[in-house]
Amino acid sequence: MLKRLRSSFPQYWTGIYLKLLSICLLYGALVHCANILSLGDVSWLDTPLHWRVMDVILLAFNGITSISLWYQSFYGTFAFFVGIIFLQIIPYTLFHQYFIINPEDIETLNGLMGTEILLITILIILMVAKK
Repeated sequence: MLKRLRSSFPQYWTGIYLKLLSICLLYGALVHCANILSLGDVSWLDTPLHWRVMDVILLAFNGITSISLWYQSFYGTFAFFVGIIFLQIIPYTLFHQYFIINPEDIETLNGLMGTEILLITILIILMVAKK
């Protein structure tokens, strides 16, 4: 299976999709940078501690994984799957009460998780599908 996964990267559409994912993760890293620099509506120091910790962790994850995906690294793809599942889907599902301050935050988290599940599903289809 590992050999099949490694051999799927040279496929044209998989390579393009990995670059698209890289750009999406780079955008995510920029959003976390903006949060840390308090460029949004709320000062970063006024946000809950767990939000600040997640901003720092996700900034590092998005930055490193974005570069790895751009170069179509197998380990970057593995990090993408593991990171999305363990850093976003599980925390936002099991500990959603810590990430919801306003009622509209529920829709935001649900949309974020749906988008991440869709991105992972498309990547799996591209990696498993034959040319």
